[in-house]
Amino acid sequence: MTSACMFFTWLYQITFFAGLMVISAKVQLAGRNSCLPCLKAKDIYAEETSDKAAETDATVEIKRAKNGLNSISASRMSPRYTSSVTDTSTSTESSRQISLQSEPQEKELAKKNHDRMGQFFRRYYVPFLLDLRTKIAVAIIFVVYLLVSVYGITVMEQGLDYDKLLLQTDPLVEAFAREIELFPSGDQIEIAIRKAPDMTVPANRERIEQIAQKFEQISYSNGPKSTSLWLREYVKYANITGSFLNDDRESWVIGVYEWSQLFAFYKLWSQDFVWANTSDYDHLTLVSFRFRIGLHSINTPTDLVMVTEELRELAAQHPDLEIFTFQYSRAIADQLNVILQSTIQNDSLAVVCMVIISLLFIPNLLCAVWITIAIITIDVGVIGLLSLWGVKLDPIFMITIILSIGFSIEFSAHVTHGFVSSESNLSPKERCIDAMEKLAWPVVHGSMSTILGVTVLAFINSYMVLVFFKTIFLVLVIGVFHALVLLPIVLAITTPYVERLNTYLQRRSDEKATKSNNVTAKGQQGSVYAVTVPVNVS
Repeated sequence: MTSACMFFTWLYQITFFAGLMVISAKVQLAGRNSCLPCLKAKDIYAEETSDKAAETDATVEIKRAKNGLNSISASRMSPRYTSSVTDTSTSTESSRQISLQSEPQEKELAKKNHDRMGQFFRRYYVPFLLDLRTKIAVAIIFVVYLLVSVYGITVMEQGLDYDKLLLQTDPLVEAFAREIELFPSGDQIEIAIRKAPDMTVPANRERIEQIAQKFEQISYSNGPKSTSLWLREYVKYANITGSFLNDDRESWVIGVYEWSQLFAFYKLWSQDFVWANTSDYDHLTLVSFRFRIGLHSINTPTDLVMVTEELRELAAQHPDLEIFTFQYSRAIADQLNVILQSTIQNDSLAVVCMVIISLLFIPNLLCAVWITIAIITIDVGVIGLLSLWGVKLDPIFMITIILSIGFSIEFSAHVTHGFVSSESNLSPKERCIDAMEKLAWPVVHGSMSTILGVTVLAFINSYMVLVFFKTIFLVLVIGVFHALVLLPIVLAITTPYVERLNTYLQRRSDEKATKSNNVTAKGQQGSVYAVTVPVNVS
């Protein structure tokens, strides 16, 4: 779906939107109002030009009067001096007229492009941004931003609460809250021992008891009071009935089978065993069995994931018994358990793809480095601040984060490319001024329009919609901060060093090429051979 939307957006921009821009440009060149083309617009630049032309005409009249006075005084001079002065003034005036007539219209358009916002970024913003005190303040703000973001990532919770799938005004949300408050949720864990040991051996029975005790000590366990283990109940039944248990098949194989088949215990215990050869007591074998433990206060998906990990760790300690654990919410726990890994993997792949695409369209190593760093820091900031804003790591969060990577690269790529594509003879400050004058105001326009467009989502009482709004809002704000504050400073600082490195490498390359050419030339000069050719003279 995302790929289809991006393809449609690209197709729309190069066809329909490009045509609208051409029509708008024609309306503008015709002097029409941009909103109401039927109205004639007022050209303030033309008025300024006419005022300047009037001033120029007045200046010309003054010069003509002076020339008249000069001609009177020149009549008293020698003809040779008068002709030389006249020729010089004539050539100067003609060259001035030619230069004025040859000025291209692009300069007039360039003057018109220096609007108020462009002048603001040129005269005030960039000098303020590149001031040493501003750089120090921005560095401190950036470090604090990273620390807060990393802290938010470390305390981020996982899981999707069930009430988050509903509208906040839904009556079921209140019902879920009351249920958790009055009836703390629990769960029953079934633990199956697939390869049952020989229960006639006392050490094996003691081992099963120790395994059950370890499972009773996990987090959120109710302890022995909620454990349902047939071994304990069978011993209790033998003590009540006065039966004597020996370490033989009669007591721990046939006796257990007959006990599980009693009417009073049939529904409770018969399905906890897997027997082989039940029709032949001489070859009757206990294959597998299970027991249960109880849990309490599992109210969040994070608790469920933690309990599942503990159960699997305990089961892995006895590989010879092939212990398996199961609870009805295991599927949810498994999904939540892979969200973090999937998020990191998908984000990394998205960043790599964005960097590759940036290199294809902007083949500059400096651009690639700073765009990559900007994407990573923006992504870290968005994740950390979303965590502090009450968003958990869930599938909805993962999808919105992956979608936001495209927004994070947009502004940074524009500003970085505008900086490095400036004329090479410009200083870093002049490049920064040129990039900000051309791109800063469009970046502000684009970010503000997008933020205003998604602001309506903030008033919808739906968790999924609010997560999308929070993600887009943060990625736009942080992206603009990177594009208009961090990147200009970093580029202005690092560009001179990169250019020095390039110059040094180019000089070394030229020196190697020169040495190679000299060696080749010397070799050719030293290889001189004398050849004697016999000649027959008739």
